[in-house]
Amino acid sequence: MSFITGVGAPVLRVVGVICVIMVIIFVHEMGHYLVGRWCGIGASTFSLGFGPEICALTDKRGTRWRIALIPLGGYVKFIGDEDAAGMTSKSDAAALPGSFASAGAWARAATVFAGPFTNAIFTVVVLSFFFFSYGRITVEPVIGSLVEGAPAMSAGLKTGDRFITMDGQKVESFDDLISYVSLHGDDPVNFGMERAGSPFSVTITPKPTERDDGFGNKVRVGMIGAGAPVDPHNPQRLDPAYERHIDYGLFGAIGEATDKSAFIVVQTVRFLGRLIAGREDRCQLSGPSKTATIAWQVSETGFMSLLNFTAFLSIGIGLINLFPLPPLDGGHLVFYVIEGIIGRPVPKRIQESIFTIGFIAVMAFMLFAISNDYLCWFG
Repeated sequence: MSFITGVGAPVLRVVGVICVIMVIIFVHEMGHYLVGRWCGIGASTFSLGFGPEICALTDKRGTRWRIALIPLGGYVKFIGDEDAAGMTSKSDAAALPGSFASAGAWARAATVFAGPFTNAIFTVVVLSFFFFSYGRITVEPVIGSLVEGAPAMSAGLKTGDRFITMDGQKVESFDDLISYVSLHGDDPVNFGMERAGSPFSVTITPKPTERDDGFGNKVRVGMIGAGAPVDPHNPQRLDPAYERHIDYGLFGAIGEATDKSAFIVVQTVRFLGRLIAGREDRCQLSGPSKTATIAWQVSETGFMSLLNFTAFLSIGIGLINLFPLPPLDGGHLVFYVIEGIIGRPVPKRIQESIFTIGFIAVMAFMLFAISNDYLCWFG
């Protein structure tokens, strides 16, 4: 029995990691499918995975729903599409009733946008469930300790000082502070503070510092050297006097989940911009190998943790898909929006040239992300 249990747990975790991938793919492609159908566009194939078909069925609308062997992607093939990537159709495809090419530009744009948007909606739904069911534990943004010689101490901050705002944004918890500062590298941050009831402001430039990201990887992130209050009787845990449990009603949970999702998007875009400019540690970027490793480690802590991770990964993948580069959804979206504005399609020759450039760029980024995982692990 112990042997079965020992083997069963890793097997379940493998299944869990695969399910994370499949759920995100399913949500994304279902967004394309549902909005396409709503716009009168028929689908010939809905595929989870690539490669040889494991099982499939065809519904009354003629759509073939299939699960394929390689669970590393998926696609919806609409009527009239030349391929699963969504490159527009052959010259006579527009004559096909219910084809993608016969739909208006804005209908095609909505169908393409629906995939990433549904990823975001999924994240909001999952986070809303967590906030509504469990609430949230926050640690008040009060300084409990200072690192000697670190930016916070050099700026004159003292233990007991409370963070009120950071660059005009309200600081609700110490986690908010850490998340914001860590992605600001050496950019100055203006803090609104309070000391013994008296407000004041101070500008602090975080110092890039190497630390463990919680998954065994060393990364360089911005830090100011201010710590949360710890329990005087147990320095290994936070001071319960500064912990608050926040309960949410349904609408409050949705609002908090929406704010959290928006924060993730803004910080991700900012991080990528700084990474491209060479101002962020590339080891903070997670490629396929590192993401799978993190999912495996998260699966150790149970289903709920894995579901939470899936939600965060979903919005990240949705955001990347909106980048204006074919063959990503964002690249096609740009073409359809331009067509909707000027009233005619972008010439096919231009589409194909941009598609080639975009495909090379996406492949180069994927190779970088994959190699970066190993360079950061072994470098």
